[in-house]
Amino acid sequence: MRKVLLTGITGFLGSHIAERLLSENVIIVGIKRTDSNTWRCISFYDQIDWVVIDEGNDFIDKIVAKNIDTIIHGAWIGVDATGRNDWNEQIKNIFFMGQLIDIASQSKVSKFIMLGSQSEYGVLNSIAIESQISEANNAYAATKLACLEILKVFCNKQHIIWIWTRVFSVFGEKEDESWLIPSTVLKMKSGSEMDFSAGEQRYGYLYVKDFSNIIVALTTKTIESGIYNVSSETALELRGLIEKIKLKVNRNFTLNFGALPYRENQSTHIQGDISKLKGQIGNIKFTDFNVALENTINYYLKK
Repeated sequence: MRKVLLTGITGFLGSHIAERLLSENVIIVGIKRTDSNTWRCISFYDQIDWVVIDEGNDFIDKIVAKNIDTIIHGAWIGVDATGRNDWNEQIKNIFFMGQLIDIASQSKVSKFIMLGSQSEYGVLNSIAIESQISEANNAYAATKLACLEILKVFCNKQHIIWIWTRVFSVFGEKEDESWLIPSTVLKMKSGSEMDFSAGEQRYGYLYVKDFSNIIVALTTKTIESGIYNVSSETALELRGLIEKIKLKVNRNFTLNFGALPYRENQSTHIQGDISKLKGQIGNIKFTDFNVALENTINYYLKK
């Protein structure tokens, strides 16, 4: 039976990964801080073997004693807009990566999976493939790339399977309310209008339950080491997405498209080619987008 150390378990993506792993009878060692908000984990909290990492300096020994065989690293400091160019905060992620390397070495893990980001590619105006040159343009993306190199060299020398997932836009239940879809739903629920850019960008939005299915497949199947895009196969124009939400939430809501400028280095097409991923885990059954969007909207309307 596989035993996984999962970092970032209390977050949006990590909590969904945990729920799916548990459904496959995978044992999970989860890490948290004393003050971590575990509301996303309420339904499965008692099924996790928790390690609190800020109670003394022996958390590495505690994790090693659990005899894990796989690490899924989803935790990251500074993922919001303000933190992405904070070098001091981002470099803390490299220090924590070093601690995970220590755990992996002592535990003799066989597989190490990390959640990377599409932002490593830099500005995107077409479908991205893994072989193209990475052109990070902020501290967040640059630090991700640094951790990729650390992971690759360490695992190759230790004969550990390493999987770096370049994660594209993910949406769904339990996402932080500051992100586009939940913030738009909540504004439409209580307000009368909202400002947007022109909304011409195209995003390959992936439903979080499909995302977690992919991570479970990468965890449980025999996979070759490498970088893998994790994305939807279809892209939707942002304006069209927002208009879909309006039709389901508040038809009288005013959408002020063009009121906001595009941000500097704005990507126009954020989507990844997943041929390489499908070559490893087989065809992927995606949830119908309209069903996934309705599930997500209903979740936030009920909150």
